[in-house]
Amino acid sequence: MGKSEMFKDLNFKLVVIEALLDKEPLFQKELTDLIDKHTNEFEWYSGAGPIAEIRDYLEELTLEKSDLEKVESLCFDGGNEIYGILKPDWDGEDSLFDVRSVEGFQNLKNLKTVESVEYISMCYPEVLEPFKQAGIAIED
Repeated sequence: MGKSEMFKDLNFKLVVIEALLDKEPLFQKELTDLIDKHTNEFEWYSGAGPIAEIRDYLEELTLEKSDLEKVESLCFDGGNEIYGILKPDWDGEDSLFDVRSVEGFQNLKNLKTVESVEYISMCYPEVLEPFKQAGIAIED
């Protein structure tokens, strides 16, 4: 399944990628190499957008089924590591990474129905309604 069909919202895909960061995903080495290369060159000033090369990589990244099967829980939180990777000086005070749709969560076959979605921030509560409709509990 191509990148554009899997998740409608890149920011939701980032939440999924966050869930994979400590699970040795297939893309780990490529992402680590990009981080090493581009965060050393990052200009630390307010107003700079996400690091384009890392954003483009994550946007184009096709998440493999074997990685998607590792996702058992998701955390919607402005403190997620993925946001610091994309924009090292991001302070969480704007809507840059707000999730507007969770469409595609059905690809996460091992998402548990209890205690699997933690909601702290990063979207309006109604965005998470499809989880509730699928019988997935949301912890806030």
